[in-house]
Amino acid sequence: MSAYYASRRTMTTGMNTMSWSRNRNAVRHNANIQIGSLMHVFILFLIAVLIGLFALTQGTKVAQYDADIAGVNSEIAELEARRDALTVENAKITAAAAKDESNEVASTMVNTNSYPEHARE
Repeated sequence: MSAYYASRRTMTTGMNTMSWSRNRNAVRHNANIQIGSLMHVFILFLIAVLIGLFALTQGTKVAQYDADIAGVNSEIAELEARRDALTVENAKITAAAAKDESNEVASTMVNTNSYPEHARE
C-alpha cells in the first residue's frame, strides 16, 4: 500500500465513517429521490412497450421486403410475357419479309421515303 493511502485510512463524513481503499471514490452521493412501487411498474411497462415496438418495426421490415420481392417477381413475369409476344411478332415480321415478293400485303405497301416532306406532317 502506498504511503498516501496508509496515512489516510478513514474518512469521517457526518455520522458515517468510511474506509478509503484503492479504486474507490472518496465521495459518496446519497440519492434524495426514491421511487415507489408504482413507478417501478410504470418503468417496466415502458421498457416492455419499447421492446415490443422494436420487434414490430423489425417484423414490418421483413414484410416490406417480401412485398418488394413479390412486386419484382410480378414485373419479371410481365416482362417475360411481353418478350415472348415480341418474339412471336418478330418471327411473323421476319417470315413476311422473307416472302416479300409473294405476299400481296407486302407488295402493296409503299415506302415512306417516297412521300414528300410536307405530306408526312
